[in-house]
Amino acid sequence: MGTGVFYARGFVIMIDQHRRRTFWLFFCLLLLSTLLPFLPAMAETGENLAAEVAHLNLGLQGYSIGKKLTRAQKKIAGEHPAQKAYAGTYKFVDQDLFVVVEKKTDSVLALYKRVPGADKKQLKAMVADLMDRFGLPTAMAHEKIVYWAYNRHGAVSEEDFERAKKNKQIPGLGIIATVKLNSEIAITPDKGKGKGKNKASKSSAVKQPTTGTVYFIVTSDPLVKAFLANQKVL
Repeated sequence: MGTGVFYARGFVIMIDQHRRRTFWLFFCLLLLSTLLPFLPAMAETGENLAAEVAHLNLGLQGYSIGKKLTRAQKKIAGEHPAQKAYAGTYKFVDQDLFVVVEKKTDSVLALYKRVPGADKKQLKAMVADLMDRFGLPTAMAHEKIVYWAYNRHGAVSEEDFERAKKNKQIPGLGIIATVKLNSEIAITPDKGKGKGKNKASKSSAVKQPTTGTVYFIVTSDPLVKAFLANQKVL
């Protein structure tokens, strides 16, 4: 009798374990079937974004954000690697330009250049070069920042940007890529140099640094965010 009860209990336990496994298998299949239709759409969205960014042809020295490296560029990447690359990326230097690339696709995520100890002449030359490449800037701020913004149709004009800013509708511009220059020294002419300036202006001009670090970056925030989100999933 005791042996029969023991076998009966064991049989019940086996049935219970089987039911649990069946339930979890059903749950996993249900979850997969729910997510599966969205996975191609997510991938397609990322691919479409990369294609739109690449179509803008924003870059320097033959590199463009959103575009894949050429064989020659990959060779340069192998010969001149840079340190402190984010997980899932590699970074290298071509002359004085840093290039950040997604490992999986060999697509450029960002291009940046940093010039420490730049003087006014160097700063003005850099701004002029960027304006030759990218046209009139979308916005300037604090006399030390120059900003170019792009949506899928091309450059965002200063007028459109200011209107959207005033109406708090900047997200509606659909900005997918930017070029941003940030300087420790003022881009505009020094105040107090002209005639008729008061002593306070002259004193303020004296305090302004004459050299400083100038930094600019070409990147796509939505593309970088999509990359980071994909890294978290993996």
